[in-house]
Amino acid sequence: MRLAEKSALITGSTKGIGFGIARAFAREGARVVVHSRSAAECEAIAKTLGGGAVPIAADLSRAEEVRRLGAAALEAMDGRVDILVNNAGQPRVAPSTELPEGDYRYTMDLNLTAYVLLAQIIGRRMIERGGGAIINVGSINGSVAFPQRLAYCVSKAGVNMLTKVLAIEWAAHGVRVNCLAPGYVETPFIQGLASKGVVDTAKLAARTPMRRLGTPEEMGDAAVFLASDESSFVTGAVLTADGGWQAYGYL
Repeated sequence: MRLAEKSALITGSTKGIGFGIARAFAREGARVVVHSRSAAECEAIAKTLGGGAVPIAADLSRAEEVRRLGAAALEAMDGRVDILVNNAGQPRVAPSTELPEGDYRYTMDLNLTAYVLLAQIIGRRMIERGGGAIINVGSINGSVAFPQRLAYCVSKAGVNMLTKVLAIEWAAHGVRVNCLAPGYVETPFIQGLASKGVVDTAKLAARTPMRRLGTPEEMGDAAVFLASDESSFVTGAVLTADGGWQAYGYL
């Protein structure tokens, strides 16, 4: 029960990595605000988590919706969100010469601007109370470039720097800000791409030194560490969980 009596807002928490984090937080005693764009999905997942989980739907590609989510989460948790996990995000895959401006802006708004706005809204309250933990879910693409993923890579690189800037500004107020940077994880999104032949999970596993993809449960455990007092002297860090992907440079 490492997060007992804590309240947490986790964006994009009805599936994949976000759901893995939500389950891990609930297991450790936290009361969770479940978020996605779908109200039905939020309500269904909140019921499975129990413990007074609260469902709130919002489209985080729109600034007014981000602000509404932040305000609603604070209200639902009696003005106190101890842990913010910025996780919601999507890639847009296209040759850089053909990437539509609309897709670029959508990716940046969802993957980065929403993180900034929610960190401001929740972070102000954390500073007032003198403590809190923010976890920005990034990606190995924050430091490793993949072709045809310009907007995604740029947004995740921004997440890394957002994490570091907020960490050094807010450390004196007791607010820790860290980034969890997953590699390839066995999520419904990846499984869907594999079923369409867009990615080959066997090749991805072979490229990974641990010879497998990660799991949402493993990402949840890593997030619990960053949210709990076990990481009380950790801030401004990018915790990479990729099975050795970035370290591997041999052909």
